[in-house]
Amino acid sequence: MRFINYKRDFILSIFILIIFAGCQRDDICPETVDTTPMLVINFFDATTREPRTSVNLTVREVGRDPLDMLLYRENSQSISIPLKTGENSTQYEFIYNGPIYDENGEIVEDEDNSLETNIDIIEFNYEPEEEYINRACSFKVNYLNIDYITDGGEDDRWITRMEFLVDDIVSYNFGDVDEDDEDALTAHLNIYFE
Repeated sequence: MRFINYKRDFILSIFILIIFAGCQRDDICPETVDTTPMLVINFFDATTREPRTSVNLTVREVGRDPLDMLLYRENSQSISIPLKTGENSTQYEFIYNGPIYDENGEIVEDEDNSLETNIDIIEFNYEPEEEYINRACSFKVNYLNIDYITDGGEDDRWITRMEFLVDDIVSYNFGDVDEDDEDALTAHLNIYFE
């Protein structure tokens, strides 16, 4: 009986060893590998050109449910958003002083929602280019010849000006950024507002 248990344990051990031996290091994509880049946006004051924090910025894809937001009431000088990889454009609503929503997607009426909400729609147009990385990581997508179209809608535009700093969104745009270099690229796009 003991011999059967040893034999079963030996066969089980060999089976597990074969499974783990079949997984090679190159089957796992390391975190250090550059993959599809996000669009990095910095915000600035339109008058002083000084860095400025976005104000209760909500970002969501056009046509999505109100609760399906990419960013919700974000207050930051810089944001990163994804672009669609299988299409030539991505449309986002950039909502200045975005309202507070309840769990049903209804706007909550309170003193914090007394700020005037303003929605600008930005359509990013580009040529997606797949680039093979390796077997484990597969492909990444670079966005070439990026441009934009804005629509302020009925409430006019809150975004005063936009400026792309690069023609292409690629994973090596930022490289090794020297912290002492004032001209070092820290974003793909600058947005200016009052």
